[in-house]
Amino acid sequence: MALTTSDNTCTSLRAEPLTTPAACGLLRTAEDPDLSILLTVEQAHRFMGWLELPVEVPSIDALRNLVRTYLGRVPFQNITMLARPRRSPTLEEIVDDVLSGRGGPCGVMNPFMAALLHRLGYDVCLLSGSMQEPDCHIALAVHLEGQEWWLDVGNGHPYLEPIRLGDDSSRSFAGLTWRVRPLELQSFAVEHLFPGEMDWKTSYIFAMEPRPFSFFTSMIEAHYTRPCFGPFLLGLRMIRYPHGHIDALRDQTRLRGAGPVTRDELPDREAILAAACEIAGEIEMPFEQAFNALEQAGVHYPRRGEAS
Repeated sequence: MALTTSDNTCTSLRAEPLTTPAACGLLRTAEDPDLSILLTVEQAHRFMGWLELPVEVPSIDALRNLVRTYLGRVPFQNITMLARPRRSPTLEEIVDDVLSGRGGPCGVMNPFMAALLHRLGYDVCLLSGSMQEPDCHIALAVHLEGQEWWLDVGNGHPYLEPIRLGDDSSRSFAGLTWRVRPLELQSFAVEHLFPGEMDWKTSYIFAMEPRPFSFFTSMIEAHYTRPCFGPFLLGLRMIRYPHGHIDALRDQTRLRGAGPVTRDELPDREAILAAACEIAGEIEMPFEQAFNALEQAGVHYPRRGEAS
């Protein structure tokens, strides 16, 4: 049974262009008036304890371990986005959502990681990524050991390690092969190669230009208020990578494994809710409110026994 949507949604991804502040300036997280004070040192250290990671001197090995553990414990999800009013999260909500283990989408997961890395002594900045829309995604860069490293913990894909910029060798995790390929003018493309395919596909393009959190205000608001701006107001996402294995819910599809990944189509709302609760584990999530919000938006997941 497939989900159904109302006919009056998503006429164009490019209706109502974003307003990107041109005078934000270029700065790193240590200078960002929002992210530099988003977390206290105590909060950062307590969160590392929850991840069961030591607080140690910045190094590429420590960064790799943090990225993989973060994606294994904290879900990329849109449940809280659906359950709450149609507005951007406050800075306090971003902190609470990640410290509580609930996680969130790009505009929660990556800014929090930048603030965390800053408190742990890393030189980090936000980067702007372009997908269907320009400047519609946030990624991160870390200057470490004399080199620049890209990472992205807010995409839902298995980007389980930071990549040194200039290294375009491919990685394969959880059924996806990907690479970061240099372009021109200090720009890079994150590219995917799917099983059984020959051609690489661009996921997004980013430039090595540090951006403040305020640069993304309009973009984050669009994700939370415009149903056609990405998939997050008209579907379900709940994704973690425990031990490098994917455990994910994408609408009515459950994905599990390290590769090959198994795909199970879930027939009804009850099965979807059971899968979401399994992925969440001990984390409390407002699933019922999210389902109700989707119903109001015209997205219907049939209940068990309901005729399709």
